[in-house]
Amino acid sequence: MLSLLLLAPGAEAAWLDAFSGDLKEARAELLRAEKALESLGQPMIGNTVPEFGIQHRMMEEPPPESPFVQVDLGEIRRFDTVVLIPAVVDFQGVTQSPYAFPVRFRLDASDDAQFSTFTPLLVRTEVDHVQSSVAPVVAHVPETRARYLRLTVTKLAQVEGRWTFALAEMMVMAGKLNIVLGAKVQHQGGTGLPPRWMNHHLTDGRTPLGPPIDRSSVPAFDALFASLQSDLPHPWMSVDLGREMPLDEVRLHPLHARQGADVPGFSFPSRFRVELAKNSDFSDAVAVFENPEIDFPNPGNNVVTIPAGGRTARHVRVVMLAPQRPTLTSFAVSELELFAGGEKVSRGAKVTTSGDPARDPPRPLELLTDDHTSYGRLMDLPLWLEQWEERRRLEEQVAGLAAKIPMLTTMAQTRAVWTLGLAVISVIGAAALLFWRSHRRAVRAQEQFRAQLARDMHDEIGSNLAGIAVISETSSLQGDATAEDWQEINRIAHETTDAMREVLWLVGARQESGIDLMEHLQRVAKRLLPNHGVTWKATANDLPAAWPVESRRHVFLFFKEALTNILRHAKATHVELSAQIMASDFELVIRDNGRGFDPAAAYSGMGLNSLRERAKQLGGTFTLSSSNQGTTLTLRVPLAS
Repeated sequence: MLSLLLLAPGAEAAWLDAFSGDLKEARAELLRAEKALESLGQPMIGNTVPEFGIQHRMMEEPPPESPFVQVDLGEIRRFDTVVLIPAVVDFQGVTQSPYAFPVRFRLDASDDAQFSTFTPLLVRTEVDHVQSSVAPVVAHVPETRARYLRLTVTKLAQVEGRWTFALAEMMVMAGKLNIVLGAKVQHQGGTGLPPRWMNHHLTDGRTPLGPPIDRSSVPAFDALFASLQSDLPHPWMSVDLGREMPLDEVRLHPLHARQGADVPGFSFPSRFRVELAKNSDFSDAVAVFENPEIDFPNPGNNVVTIPAGGRTARHVRVVMLAPQRPTLTSFAVSELELFAGGEKVSRGAKVTTSGDPARDPPRPLELLTDDHTSYGRLMDLPLWLEQWEERRRLEEQVAGLAAKIPMLTTMAQTRAVWTLGLAVISVIGAAALLFWRSHRRAVRAQEQFRAQLARDMHDEIGSNLAGIAVISETSSLQGDATAEDWQEINRIAHETTDAMREVLWLVGARQESGIDLMEHLQRVAKRLLPNHGVTWKATANDLPAAWPVESRRHVFLFFKEALTNILRHAKATHVELSAQIMASDFELVIRDNGRGFDPAAAYSGMGLNSLRERAKQLGGTFTLSSSNQGTTLTLRVPLAS
């Protein structure tokens, strides 16, 4: 039954930690990892756009040559991080899993499109890479310079029995900027299934990881709007940086509607223009982006990044050329970020719009540069990637510990079964040993009692009967018996009767059970010490009825043995006795005026060991003092024993 309880599936009681330090530490590590993972917050995982990424065509057998994907940065650029983001084929699902991530691969960089010479950046070709979550694979390559990056897949993933691989996005980071956006992608063997799988999706900035935000800080309003007006066909929003500076890029964060329906990319313009200018009236405006004829695909919750090419400007304006749908009369942006010299320069910048009369009261203009998108505070891309790396590490740690703990639990359960089994056997063995020892003590006590009884009968009853026999034999030989003879016979007969009563009381004879302990003590003192001056200094005549008869008998035997020792060894002429109740104890004191002895040199025949043993059986104390002026014995036992 015990083993069935301990080995039951899922039996993970904390008490098992006592049987395995490894299990205890694994539980503690799992708790710490889960708390750390929880502290990172819940990311916004899931596709909010139909563009998934790139996928290699499905094959029945692995290809004879390793396929690759190559990206052209346009010129030799310096970068420090390369990021591979797994593809996800679910739309905003509760649980997300990576799709067809390469099993073995290598990432290289080169200045040569043919990769005649190259620099390895990340090599995972010897052991299968396990991509258990959507967390990106990050390669830190500080101060690397190259124009081309090539991902070579040496072992493809299996999907429904066929071989393929897929990626959602590649990021190439130079500080806080992703310099690979819009780069040309070469992929021989790509699926080419629009809008899902297309080569250029690898560098379009659209991922299933959501925007780089901290969701613990959510703004009161989700975006700023600018509306059509009768005299204004193209509403706009602008930002004044306060001074001119060479701009790297413009980032537009779409509205992810959360007040009402959950609609990512809500009211983002289908056609728009982004202008840079030095003058506030935009008389010198330069358009860095414009799509007057082709609709811009809804970005969902992905940031729209527009390169500025280092152009110097103070003012930046976004102009709607056409709404997202004909029924809409406004456009919305949750945040407009501007970067110069690799740093964000738009935080808190002054905002102006063409107006939003459709909303009363109008939303605060500072929403556009307050560092918040619809669902949280914006993070720098490197910090966001660090958080994803930590999330990946913690997820792998949690998964590893979750797989390890059942094994450790089973080992601890087995150890507990053996330990508790041995404990039970030990307890049974100890109980058997205690029973055996108790039985041996009882047997020895019975043997001692029988020996004492035999001595008493031999010494007293036997000698008395022998005395009667001698007197009667003498009288028969002389032919008459004197009065003194009959008196002696009478005395001996009375002593014999008293001795027999003591024997009957000791063995528990019913007819003698009512005789009081003090009466027995007084009788035996008178009988054993007829030629000594015996004085009772105190007598305990009101002993509690609850005091066990067995304890009284042990006291009687102690008293009798002590008097016998006086008779045999002390050569005393006077004995002083005391029996009284002291608090909750019974105290017996025996004092003689004999020659005394050295207790340390006493031999076993003097009966001291027997006296000590009886005191121990009574749960009491026995003290002895002796000198050439006499000996004093004191027995003190609890009346409850």
